[in-house]
Amino acid sequence: MSRLRLSPQMLSCFSLAAVLLTASGCYNVPVTGRKAVAMVDEQDVKEKSLVEWEQMKRMHRLSRNQAQIRVVQQIGSRLSQTVFWDVPLADWEFVVFESPNMINAFALPGGKVGVFSGLIDFCENEDQLASVIAHEIAHVAAKHTHERFSQNMLLSPLNAATNVGVGIGIGGVGVSMPSVGRAAGSGVQSVTQAAFDRGKELEADEIGLNYMARAGYDPREALNLLIRMEENLAAQGVKGPPGWLANHPGFPERQIRINELLPAAIKIYESGGDSTTPIIIQ
Repeated sequence: MSRLRLSPQMLSCFSLAAVLLTASGCYNVPVTGRKAVAMVDEQDVKEKSLVEWEQMKRMHRLSRNQAQIRVVQQIGSRLSQTVFWDVPLADWEFVVFESPNMINAFALPGGKVGVFSGLIDFCENEDQLASVIAHEIAHVAAKHTHERFSQNMLLSPLNAATNVGVGIGIGGVGVSMPSVGRAAGSGVQSVTQAAFDRGKELEADEIGLNYMARAGYDPREALNLLIRMEENLAAQGVKGPPGWLANHPGFPERQIRINELLPAAIKIYESGGDSTTPIIIQ
Protein backbone atom coordinates (compact mmCIF):
# COMPACT_ATOMS: atom_id res chain seq x y z
CA MET A 1 0.00 0.00 0.00
CA SER A 2 1.39 3.40 -0.97
CA ARG A 3 1.59 6.17 1.59
CA LEU A 4 0.97 9.84 1.08
CA ARG A 5 4.15 11.82 1.59
CA LEU A 6 3.97 15.44 2.59
CA SER A 7 6.68 17.98 1.94
CA PRO A 8 8.15 19.91 4.90
CA GLN A 9 6.30 23.01 3.66
CA MET A 10 2.94 21.18 3.63
CA LEU A 11 3.61 19.71 7.07
CA SER A 12 4.40 23.18 8.34
CA CYS A 13 1.12 24.56 6.97
CA PHE A 14 -0.93 21.71 8.41
CA SER A 15 0.81 22.08 11.77
CA LEU A 16 0.05 25.80 11.83
CA ALA A 17 -3.57 25.13 10.91
CA ALA A 18 -3.85 22.57 13.71
CA VAL A 19 -2.45 25.03 16.23
CA LEU A 20 -4.83 27.74 15.04
CA LEU A 21 -7.83 25.43 15.34
CA THR A 22 -6.77 24.34 18.81
CA ALA A 23 -6.38 27.94 19.93
CA SER A 24 -9.55 29.12 18.26
CA GLY A 25 -12.61 30.53 19.94
CA CYS A 26 -16.00 29.01 19.22
CA TYR A 27 -19.16 31.05 19.43
CA ASN A 28 -22.82 30.93 18.45
CA VAL A 29 -23.95 33.40 15.81
CA PRO A 30 -26.83 35.58 17.09
CA VAL A 31 -30.34 34.81 15.80
CA THR A 32 -29.32 31.83 13.63
CA GLY A 33 -27.52 29.96 16.41
CA ARG A 34 -24.93 28.65 13.95
CA LYS A 35 -21.70 27.52 15.60
CA ALA A 36 -18.71 29.43 14.26
CA VAL A 37 -14.98 29.62 14.88
CA ALA A 38 -12.82 32.73 15.15
CA MET A 39 -9.04 32.29 15.21
CA VAL A 40 -8.19 35.96 15.48
CA ASP A 41 -7.56 38.42 18.26
CA GLU A 42 -10.61 40.63 18.79
CA GLN A 43 -8.62 43.73 19.64
CA ASP A 44 -6.33 43.26 16.64
CA VAL A 45 -9.30 43.06 14.26
CA LYS A 46 -10.84 46.19 15.79
CA GLU A 47 -7.60 48.12 15.46
CA LYS A 48 -7.15 47.14 11.81
CA SER A 49 -10.76 48.02 11.10
CA LEU A 50 -10.39 51.42 12.76
CA VAL A 51 -7.42 52.18 10.50
CA GLU A 52 -9.52 51.26 7.45
CA TRP A 53 -12.45 53.31 8.76
CA GLU A 54 -10.34 56.45 9.10
CA GLN A 55 -8.93 55.87 5.64
CA MET A 56 -12.44 55.50 4.21
CA LYS A 57 -13.38 58.85 5.74
CA ARG A 58 -10.38 60.40 4.01
CA MET A 59 -11.10 58.74 0.66
CA HIS A 60 -14.81 59.63 0.45
CA ARG A 61 -16.45 63.00 0.96
CA LEU A 62 -18.55 63.24 4.10
CA SER A 63 -22.14 64.33 3.51
CA ARG A 64 -23.36 67.72 4.69
CA ASN A 65 -26.99 66.82 4.09
CA GLN A 66 -28.40 67.22 7.59
CA ALA A 67 -31.67 65.45 6.75
CA GLN A 68 -29.84 62.34 5.52
CA ILE A 69 -27.41 62.40 8.43
CA ARG A 70 -30.30 62.71 10.87
CA VAL A 71 -32.26 59.75 9.48
CA VAL A 72 -29.18 57.50 9.41
CA GLN A 73 -28.30 58.47 12.98
CA GLN A 74 -31.87 57.80 14.08
CA ILE A 75 -31.96 54.38 12.46
CA GLY A 76 -28.49 53.57 13.76
CA SER A 77 -29.45 54.51 17.30
CA ARG A 78 -32.55 52.31 17.31
CA LEU A 79 -30.75 49.33 15.81
CA SER A 80 -27.63 49.63 17.96
CA GLN A 81 -29.77 49.58 21.11
CA THR A 82 -31.65 46.55 19.79
CA VAL A 83 -28.43 44.58 19.19
CA PHE A 84 -26.77 45.70 22.43
CA TRP A 85 -26.70 42.25 23.99
CA ASP A 86 -25.25 40.70 20.83
CA VAL A 87 -22.49 43.32 20.45
CA PRO A 88 -22.10 44.85 23.92
CA LEU A 89 -18.62 46.30 23.36
CA ALA A 90 -19.24 47.97 20.01
CA ASP A 91 -18.40 51.65 19.61
CA TRP A 92 -21.10 52.48 17.07
CA GLU A 93 -20.55 55.24 14.55
CA PHE A 94 -22.84 55.91 11.59
CA VAL A 95 -21.52 58.11 8.79
CA VAL A 96 -23.10 59.27 5.53
CA PHE A 97 -20.74 59.53 2.54
CA GLU A 98 -21.63 61.87 -0.32
CA SER A 99 -21.79 59.60 -3.36
CA PRO A 100 -25.05 59.94 -5.34
CA ASN A 101 -24.23 57.06 -7.69
CA MET A 102 -23.33 54.56 -4.99
CA ILE A 103 -26.33 52.51 -3.83
CA ASN A 104 -24.56 50.78 -1.01
CA ALA A 105 -23.49 50.62 2.62
CA PHE A 106 -20.85 48.74 4.60
CA ALA A 107 -19.88 47.90 8.16
CA LEU A 108 -16.61 47.19 9.95
CA PRO A 109 -15.90 45.28 13.17
CA GLY A 110 -16.22 47.43 16.25
CA GLY A 111 -19.39 49.14 15.03
CA LYS A 112 -18.37 51.45 12.19
CA VAL A 113 -21.13 51.78 9.58
CA GLY A 114 -20.93 53.79 6.36
CA VAL A 115 -23.96 54.66 4.23
CA PHE A 116 -23.63 56.21 0.77
CA SER A 117 -26.04 59.00 -0.16
CA GLY A 118 -27.07 57.17 -3.33
CA LEU A 119 -28.63 54.44 -1.20
CA ILE A 120 -30.57 56.97 0.87
CA ASP A 121 -31.90 58.61 -2.29
CA PHE A 122 -32.87 55.22 -3.72
CA CYS A 123 -34.83 54.02 -0.69
CA GLU A 124 -38.53 54.88 -0.73
CA ASN A 125 -38.88 55.05 3.03
CA GLU A 126 -37.05 54.79 6.34
CA ASP A 127 -37.87 51.10 6.72
CA GLN A 128 -36.08 50.21 3.48
CA LEU A 129 -32.98 52.11 4.58
CA ALA A 130 -33.19 50.40 7.98
CA SER A 131 -33.17 47.01 6.25
CA VAL A 132 -29.78 47.76 4.69
CA ILE A 133 -28.26 49.18 7.87
CA ALA A 134 -29.61 46.19 9.85
CA HIS A 135 -28.02 43.85 7.29
CA GLU A 136 -24.65 45.55 7.75
CA ILE A 137 -24.95 45.52 11.54
CA ALA A 138 -25.71 41.79 11.27
CA HIS A 139 -22.27 41.26 9.70
CA VAL A 140 -20.71 42.84 12.78
CA ALA A 141 -22.85 40.91 15.26
CA ALA A 142 -22.12 37.60 13.50
CA LYS A 143 -18.37 38.35 13.39
CA HIS A 144 -18.22 37.54 9.70
CA THR A 145 -14.92 39.42 9.39
CA HIS A 146 -13.38 37.20 12.05
CA GLU A 147 -14.64 34.09 10.28
CA ARG A 148 -13.38 35.16 6.90
CA PHE A 149 -9.96 36.04 8.28
CA SER A 150 -9.87 32.65 10.01
CA GLN A 151 -10.79 30.89 6.77
CA ASN A 152 -8.02 32.73 4.93
CA MET A 153 -5.58 31.58 7.58
CA LEU A 154 -6.49 27.97 6.85
CA LEU A 155 -6.54 28.37 3.06
CA SER A 156 -3.24 30.23 3.00
CA PRO A 157 -1.76 30.17 6.52
CA LEU A 158 1.60 31.65 5.50
CA ASN A 159 0.06 34.72 3.85
CA ALA A 160 -3.05 35.31 5.91
CA ALA A 161 -1.60 37.73 8.43
CA THR A 162 -2.15 40.71 6.15
CA ASN A 163 -5.56 39.80 4.71
CA VAL A 164 -8.54 40.81 6.77
CA GLY A 165 -11.83 40.18 4.97
CA VAL A 166 -15.17 41.78 5.67
CA GLY A 167 -18.64 41.39 4.24
CA ILE A 168 -19.71 44.73 2.84
CA GLY A 169 -22.68 46.02 0.95
CA ILE A 170 -25.78 44.61 -0.63
CA GLY A 171 -26.82 44.41 -4.25
CA GLY A 172 -24.45 44.44 -7.19
CA VAL A 173 -22.30 47.47 -6.36
CA GLY A 174 -19.03 46.99 -4.54
CA VAL A 175 -17.02 49.26 -2.25
CA SER A 176 -13.35 49.70 -3.02
CA MET A 177 -11.32 49.53 0.17
CA PRO A 178 -7.52 49.52 0.55
CA SER A 179 -7.07 46.20 2.35
CA VAL A 180 -10.32 45.25 4.01
CA GLY A 181 -12.51 43.17 1.75
CA ARG A 182 -9.90 41.94 -0.71
CA ALA A 183 -10.58 38.75 -2.63
CA ALA A 184 -8.98 35.58 -1.36
CA GLY A 185 -7.03 34.88 -4.52
CA SER A 186 -7.60 32.71 -7.56
CA GLY A 187 -8.54 29.15 -8.47
CA VAL A 188 -10.05 26.94 -5.79
CA GLN A 189 -9.45 29.55 -3.10
CA SER A 190 -11.47 32.26 -4.87
CA VAL A 191 -14.38 29.87 -5.51
CA THR A 192 -14.34 28.81 -1.86
CA GLN A 193 -14.26 32.43 -0.74
CA ALA A 194 -17.16 33.34 -3.04
CA ALA A 195 -19.26 30.52 -1.61
CA PHE A 196 -18.33 31.69 1.90
CA ASP A 197 -19.40 35.25 1.09
CA ARG A 198 -22.75 34.16 -0.35
CA GLY A 199 -23.50 32.11 2.74
CA LYS A 200 -22.66 35.00 5.03
CA GLU A 201 -24.77 37.44 3.00
CA LEU A 202 -27.79 35.15 3.35
CA GLU A 203 -27.10 34.84 7.06
CA ALA A 204 -26.83 38.63 7.37
CA ASP A 205 -30.17 38.91 5.58
CA GLU A 206 -31.75 36.61 8.16
CA ILE A 207 -30.17 38.32 11.16
CA GLY A 208 -30.83 41.78 9.78
CA LEU A 209 -34.49 40.99 9.15
CA ASN A 210 -34.82 39.97 12.80
CA TYR A 211 -33.02 43.08 14.01
CA MET A 212 -35.09 45.53 11.98
CA ALA A 213 -38.33 43.91 13.13
CA ARG A 214 -37.23 44.08 16.75
CA ALA A 215 -36.31 47.75 16.30
CA GLY A 216 -39.79 48.51 15.00
CA TYR A 217 -39.15 48.64 11.25
CA ASP A 218 -41.44 46.81 8.84
CA PRO A 219 -39.47 43.75 7.58
CA ARG A 220 -41.61 43.56 4.42
CA GLU A 221 -39.74 46.60 3.16
CA ALA A 222 -36.52 44.55 3.00
CA LEU A 223 -38.10 42.41 0.30
CA ASN A 224 -39.56 45.43 -1.48
CA LEU A 225 -36.13 47.06 -1.61
CA LEU A 226 -34.46 43.98 -3.07
CA ILE A 227 -37.14 43.78 -5.77
CA ARG A 228 -36.58 47.45 -6.64
CA MET A 229 -32.80 46.95 -6.74
CA GLU A 230 -33.16 44.00 -9.08
CA GLU A 231 -35.48 45.96 -11.37
CA ASN A 232 -33.12 48.94 -11.31
CA LEU A 233 -30.07 46.89 -12.31
CA ALA A 234 -32.04 45.03 -14.99
CA ALA A 235 -33.15 48.35 -16.47
CA GLN A 236 -29.50 49.38 -16.71
CA GLY A 237 -28.55 46.07 -18.30
CA VAL A 238 -26.19 45.25 -15.44
CA LYS A 239 -25.24 41.59 -15.16
CA GLY A 240 -23.24 40.08 -12.35
CA PRO A 241 -20.64 37.27 -12.43
CA PRO A 242 -21.70 33.59 -12.56
CA GLY A 243 -23.61 32.51 -9.47
CA TRP A 244 -20.87 30.21 -8.24
CA LEU A 245 -18.36 33.08 -8.29
CA ALA A 246 -20.57 35.94 -7.14
CA ASN A 247 -19.75 37.30 -3.69
CA HIS A 248 -23.44 38.03 -3.13
CA PRO A 249 -26.31 35.64 -3.81
CA GLY A 250 -28.53 36.51 -6.76
CA PHE A 251 -31.60 38.63 -6.12
CA PRO A 252 -34.05 35.74 -6.69
CA GLU A 253 -32.23 33.59 -4.12
CA ARG A 254 -32.25 36.38 -1.56
CA GLN A 255 -35.88 37.25 -2.23
CA ILE A 256 -37.01 33.65 -1.85
CA ARG A 257 -35.11 33.29 1.42
CA ILE A 258 -36.42 36.56 2.86
CA ASN A 259 -39.96 35.62 1.83
CA GLU A 260 -39.55 32.39 3.82
CA LEU A 261 -38.38 34.33 6.88
CA LEU A 262 -40.96 37.10 6.69
CA PRO A 263 -43.81 35.45 8.68
CA ALA A 264 -41.64 35.15 11.80
CA ALA A 265 -40.20 38.66 11.36
CA ILE A 266 -43.65 40.19 10.80
CA LYS A 267 -44.86 38.52 13.98
CA ILE A 268 -42.04 40.20 15.92
CA TYR A 269 -42.75 43.55 14.26
CA GLU A 270 -46.50 43.43 14.87
CA SER A 271 -46.00 42.39 18.50
CA GLY A 272 -44.22 45.69 19.15
CA GLY A 273 -40.60 44.77 18.62
CA ASP A 274 -37.97 43.89 21.18
CA SER A 275 -38.69 44.10 24.89
CA THR A 276 -35.04 43.29 25.73
CA THR A 277 -33.68 46.57 24.35
CA PRO A 278 -31.61 48.20 27.13
CA ILE A 279 -32.64 51.56 28.50
CA ILE A 280 -29.82 54.03 27.93
CA ILE A 281 -29.59 56.54 30.77
CA GLN A 282 -27.91 59.78 29.70
